[in-house]
Amino acid sequence: MQHPTRNILASLLALAFVQSASAADKITNDNITFFSGLKATSASDVLRQNAAEFGLPANLSNLVLTKVQDSLLGKHYYYQQMLRGLPVDRAEIIVSIGKNGELLKIFNETKHISEKMETNAINQLFVQKKISASDALNRAWGNMKVQHPLVANPSNQMVWVPTKDGVQLAHKVNIAAQMPTGGFVQYINAQNGELLDSYSTSLPRVGKNSDRQLGNRSLLAGQSINLQHALLELSAKGIAPSSTNAANNTAVGATIASGINGSGLVFDPDPRTVLNTDALTDTSAASAFDAAYSTKTLRDLTVSSGIYNLSGPYINIKNIEAPNTAPSTTANGVWTAKRGNNAFDDTNVYFHIDQNQRYIQTLGFIGTKSIINRPLNVDTDGVNGDDNSHYSGGTNDYLAFGHGCVNDSEDADVILHEYGHGIQANINSGWSGGDTGGMGEGFGDYWAASYSYSTPNGKTYHPEWAFSWDGHGACWAGRMLNRTDAKYNSSKTYGAHQSVTEGTATFQSDELWSTPLFQSLVSLVAAGKPRDNVDKIILEAHFGLGSNIKMPAMAAAIVNAATTLFPSDLTYANTFKAKFEAQNILSTSVPPGTTISETESNNTTATANNIATANTLVNATMSAKTDVDYFKVSIPAGKTLALTMKPNATSDYDLELYSSTGTKISSSTNGTGATDTISNVNTGTTAKIVYAKVIYYAGGTGATNGKYTLQAAW
Repeated sequence: MQHPTRNILASLLALAFVQSASAADKITNDNITFFSGLKATSASDVLRQNAAEFGLPANLSNLVLTKVQDSLLGKHYYYQQMLRGLPVDRAEIIVSIGKNGELLKIFNETKHISEKMETNAINQLFVQKKISASDALNRAWGNMKVQHPLVANPSNQMVWVPTKDGVQLAHKVNIAAQMPTGGFVQYINAQNGELLDSYSTSLPRVGKNSDRQLGNRSLLAGQSINLQHALLELSAKGIAPSSTNAANNTAVGATIASGINGSGLVFDPDPRTVLNTDALTDTSAASAFDAAYSTKTLRDLTVSSGIYNLSGPYINIKNIEAPNTAPSTTANGVWTAKRGNNAFDDTNVYFHIDQNQRYIQTLGFIGTKSIINRPLNVDTDGVNGDDNSHYSGGTNDYLAFGHGCVNDSEDADVILHEYGHGIQANINSGWSGGDTGGMGEGFGDYWAASYSYSTPNGKTYHPEWAFSWDGHGACWAGRMLNRTDAKYNSSKTYGAHQSVTEGTATFQSDELWSTPLFQSLVSLVAAGKPRDNVDKIILEAHFGLGSNIKMPAMAAAIVNAATTLFPSDLTYANTFKAKFEAQNILSTSVPPGTTISETESNNTTATANNIATANTLVNATMSAKTDVDYFKVSIPAGKTLALTMKPNATSDYDLELYSSTGTKISSSTNGTGATDTISNVNTGTTAKIVYAKVIYYAGGTGATNGKYTLQAAW
């Protein structure tokens, strides 16, 4: 299922995020609207007051409050959009209210459902034939070509999948298997069993974006395992639905700290950084690592019948994936194993995850504000032995680390990168779509680098490297945290591990996001600001959001969180903003542009309204279903035109771009209420004439119901 892609030029934040509440009441960036100085009596009142703007019925009859989530700044009220008793998938509206009662932001991914759309939905639900849940599971099983044992029971939920013309009834099937098969959510058409869309719930630290695309699994050699056999095998292991809900921050039945500590050898953060040398490789003599080990306390262990187990309140070492390696234990709570022994992998991973969770709690994320405050299952020798690691999402979420080349569990960067995926998923269970693939990997790289940067040699030994030990050698190239030459393109969507070329720079999508985060940290620490505050800002920004987030919107959320958390010290907000601007993720602050009104008749290129200056906002109207509106733009030499057309919440208009000779260059055809964007580069040495065309597809018309805006920036 492809939600309407929101390739939108970032709203002109200008100084609005770093001014007092006397600034504009609200600023919208894609699917997030930020507010300042507005009191909110309740979340439901906020929605009723803004119902028309967001295309909601005045009585909010299509919304159900599903969750109330706490964070440092306030409470976040999650409303699920419903249609005829079934959820519209990934269609939420989330209201965030501060501790002082002020409205902070509204995240909106709801879809306008017209009478025609609802009639079609009723027909699908009650008239058309539907496949059974077991048929849908069989279809999904075949699509996925499952070749490895299950790690959780498959789930199936009936949902509505948004389309451009309405909604499609579908089975939402979630199958989670061991890697390399991994986990996928699939949307199976409830009428004909066809695959509508899918996304991966297994997030590996390295690989191609295509490696986790469902369609490519059908190309693999070998046979699928039998579904019934896999279910029986799972049952024999005693695996049932988890009592822990990974979608919530608070834990169900969290383990009580035992107060029994042990000790073990670890790399902190990795042997190269500790020894400040590039000379170490996976094949170096064992003695070359001796000085890199440190003995660390392993806190709150479990002791049963005199045996110490690496199971505590925040991590549980467990055999989950092949190869089947039992977790290490001791009779005295002291682990002395070194690299090459699985017991060392166990202690290294236990120490770093336990320590990191305790660090998160020092930032204030405790109690109802907690993030993974529970024992997370971790397999330190999994992934079928591959040179990879991954976070597997869902209610039975876990981490697994592979042992190919350098054992991934020897490098704190890998450990904390994967834990970073868990952090995001446990704050926002809807983290999918939009640019979340690239941002998820980039955040994981940042989260790991933030810790490494705080260690004794972290600021001097290749601080620009992500995966300082596991990468940057014969195993794989690792990733960088200083790709300031990487530039954001609003016409693209950034999935995980994508190779991207913009101009003369080729980079990974992950690096486009990790770079401004890490460079903000470096600049702020250099300015005397504590690392804790930088991490706190980035974590807080994730609260109150849903699916289909693009980089500009997430960047705006971070700048907004910095402003709200530290209103008397704008260094934080200004630094983040400058770093995002340097990557073109946020637009550079410019004076407000011109606002004009569309004038009819502009139904041809010959009568097109002229847009003469950059950052012009056009207030326009679709007067009738047959109306078309043309706008003439002269793109200066060397500039990139960014067109953003936003219809009213109940209408679907489309955007096209034509050359001066009338040839269509590109188009954007997103759904009802969704923003359409187009960008075009003038690589020439003289100005280039183009024509933007806005056309009717569905919804309202006229002075009241036909409003839309068109922004042209370069």
